[in-house]
Amino acid sequence: MTTLEVQGLATGYGDLRVVSDATFRADSGSVTALLGRNGAGKTTTLRAVAGLNKITAGSATLDGADLSRMAPYRRARAGIAYVQEGKRVFRSRTVEDNLVLGTYACRDQARGRTLIKEMYERFPILAQRRKQPAASLSGGQQQMLAIAQALVADPGVLMLDEPSAGLAPAIVGQVLDVIKDLRAGGLAVLLVEQAVDFALAAADRVVVLNVGRTVYSARSDDPGLRDAIQRAYMAEESELP
Repeated sequence: MTTLEVQGLATGYGDLRVVSDATFRADSGSVTALLGRNGAGKTTTLRAVAGLNKITAGSATLDGADLSRMAPYRRARAGIAYVQEGKRVFRSRTVEDNLVLGTYACRDQARGRTLIKEMYERFPILAQRRKQPAASLSGGQQQMLAIAQALVADPGVLMLDEPSAGLAPAIVGQVLDVIKDLRAGGLAVLLVEQAVDFALAAADRVVVLNVGRTVYSARSDDPGLRDAIQRAYMAEESELP
């Protein structure tokens, strides 16, 4: 059982505090979605968990271990995988090179090689194009490669930032299926999305952020959730609880 727990987390960029009070958890076999309008602090929160932004207050723990005391590469080794927005793969390297590079964060290299084979089974198009540069892939295929590259590190927590952005509807459906499969396989998934319907279809629990703080947290089937999301997207800061 893997648990990522974030309590009262604050972070930002230099002297600019973007997130002041983010609180949520992600558990094995579940999908937790962070929702909120642009500028709410969703991506910045993920960056802080991954170690790309400094945690200035509050805490983020993985199975009780304090992440703020770990360098980013140690967080990856501990089981945090982060797929950033924008299909960030090594475009000039082959598909297989990208997957091999992903295994460097895996604690067991033999396990990493096995996971590459599993990724080829999960994403047959990557197997077909393993010797082609990542730049030759379509946008949807690059997104699949980015997810596969994170998974070959054998993480306990997979953080996905806007995985549906810029993809055709049919590909969005494939990404949704992948997320559901990963949840069924026992992975903890932390999902940031602007597409509310996509997030609600994927998530077990939803955390709504606004102006850098958690303003609502509930199961995805909670009857008051959509109203809370609408308030967060439309309300001025002074109107929030």
